[in-house]
Amino acid sequence: MAMHRAVEELMRLLPPPSNGGDMVDWARVHAQFGWNLPQDYRDFVAAYGMGSISDSLGISTPPFDGHPYVDHLLYECPYPAPDGVLRWGANEGADDFVWRCGDEDPDQWTVAVATRSGTWHDYDVGMAEFLVELVSGRVSPPLNAHLTINPATFESWREEQQRMNEYAERHGLSWS
Repeated sequence: MAMHRAVEELMRLLPPPSNGGDMVDWARVHAQFGWNLPQDYRDFVAAYGMGSISDSLGISTPPFDGHPYVDHLLYECPYPAPDGVLRWGANEGADDFVWRCGDEDPDQWTVAVATRSGTWHDYDVGMAEFLVELVSGRVSPPLNAHLTINPATFESWREEQQRMNEYAERHGLSWS
């Protein structure tokens, strides 16, 4: 199956990590949590995995073998979502990046940004296309934290974990 066109475009603008994305068992996710997720998101997870864009926008994934955290995309998220949204990302300013999911086909979900101050900004595109627009600078949602995305980089959770371990080793720290 071909990769979603918006993910292919994003890969040209924002190279994925050298150690690849995350392998999620999507059938198991559906069986365990009830959610079917958009194809562009599934392709994003395969290429990039869980991590952050320019250390500004953290992107969540469902659990997978070796998932390092208790919290994940679907942690304590009932299906269907009572409020019609599902959070897929957040920044350090407590702004949430969500899908407006309702009961429709997941490939028709659109993105909204909910700021900490309670304002909503809707975008009539899917997650990968929104990220293309964000990384290219064609969209700049009013947020509580400035997204530093020029130039855009992606750091996977593996790279972050390795960086933290190296820091701890250099400074004689241990993670308990």
